[in-house]
Amino acid sequence: MINNKILSSVQQSIEESNKDFLQMNIDSLKTIVANAQSLLESLENPNTKSSLTGSWLQGKIEETEDYMSTIHDFVKSSSSDDDTDNMAPASLWENIRKKKLREGKNYKPAKPGDKDRPNKDAWKRAKNS
Repeated sequence: MINNKILSSVQQSIEESNKDFLQMNIDSLKTIVANAQSLLESLENPNTKSSLTGSWLQGKIEETEDYMSTIHDFVKSSSSDDDTDNMAPASLWENIRKKKLREGKNYKPAKPGDKDRPNKDAWKRAKNS
């Protein structure tokens, strides 16, 4: 009896935490969209344009784009709703192609030990596909 009460309490706590995380994530996504929209709407302002030319900023925007694409692909691929278009996560070759497009002339393949270097299993699967 006590174990069932504890289990029920733990499950309820997990559900409440999940609801809190969901709402925090929704609020964060809304803030991201609002901030991006505000910047896009202010592109007629010369100060905004000049502020968007820094290499430091370009790196942050690129990193944010990469994170948002990863979040999007994860959420869409893990969705179990039949009425949504369940996207499969990008393949290794697709990720490499995107990196080449993003980096242009500055593209350098990830070296062994780099955080974005695919592991050996990923390379084997990619070669077989």
